[in-house]
Amino acid sequence: LEDNGKVMGLLSYNVLPLQVMELLHLSLCYTGPGVPPERSQTTKAHAFRQAKELTAVGLASKLHGTIEKGFIRAEVVSAPELLEYPNHVEAKEAGKVRVEGKEYVLNPNDVVLIKWRE
Repeated sequence: LEDNGKVMGLLSYNVLPLQVMELLHLSLCYTGPGVPPERSQTTKAHAFRQAKELTAVGLASKLHGTIEKGFIRAEVVSAPELLEYPNHVEAKEAGKVRVEGKEYVLNPNDVVLIKWRE
């Protein structure tokens, strides 16, 4: 693996956590109220084991049963595409955010906004 032209060793802080996550079949998910972390006290990181494929509603169920039951849709954009814009709203206006249903299979680096009702 290379990072900016430098070869990274297995014990690199960039490589080792990813290898452990892959070995243990872990997924990492950040949740929050949709505002920047500095304005939120509820932004959390969740690590959980997953089957080979995780669907949008499967992610919702891992976060909270109420979200799974009230699932309406998932708004999805890849992280690299999202980083090209200042925020989610502008990425959506540019047509980079797509609407997916319950059975959408999540991909690595997907940024997902789950719409749900209580």
